[in-house]
Amino acid sequence: MSLFERISNITKATLHEALNKLEDPVVMTGQYLRNLEEELDDASNELNAAKTSARILQAKREDAQRQITLKEHLALQAITDGDELTARRAIEAKLHYTEQVSHLTAEEDRVQHRVAELETQLDMGKEELERLKKKREELAERARKASELKASAHPQFSRGLDTGSAARGFERMEEKINGWEASAAASSPYAGNPAYSSRVDEELARLQGRTQGGTPSQAAEDKGNAPE
Repeated sequence: MSLFERISNITKATLHEALNKLEDPVVMTGQYLRNLEEELDDASNELNAAKTSARILQAKREDAQRQITLKEHLALQAITDGDELTARRAIEAKLHYTEQVSHLTAEEDRVQHRVAELETQLDMGKEELERLKKKREELAERARKASELKASAHPQFSRGLDTGSAARGFERMEEKINGWEASAAASSPYAGNPAYSSRVDEELARLQGRTQGGTPSQAAEDKGNAPE
């Protein structure tokens, strides 16, 4: 995958992914920027290596071209001198260097093409890095405002006081106490005792009669029945 494709992935996917997940988008975009900077550093190192390789190939090609000229002159001189063997060897050497020049030229063209490609990608990558830095500042500001709005909707008081949480806690405690009270009532020695329930009913009826204006004899009877 080329550097430009990796940059494209960052701009089209990773920023949106961070915003859609339960991750801190500001922290995540910061990490994406660091990753992109590392990619740019790697591409810069590759570019420097490619330029060095291109210079070496150029030097070898130029040397091979000089050898072609020298071997040709040597062959011509040998032919003039009637030295066919030397002329033949010079021609063979010239053909060897001719093949070298062809090979070195093709390799140099390939490396030069890579140099141009890396230079273009680096220029685009640096522009994109600056754009994303500004985008991160924008996202950080939006995140800050969103946090403030959320805080205003659910106010947090000093020392982290949360009234909603406290209210829910009180409700849980009330439910627990209600349970304790019900348990205590169920464990009463009188609970579920028919004889005790009958006595309660009688006493209740007697008191109701008094409150409804019972006769003096009833009052006296009640008084007589009252404990000393």
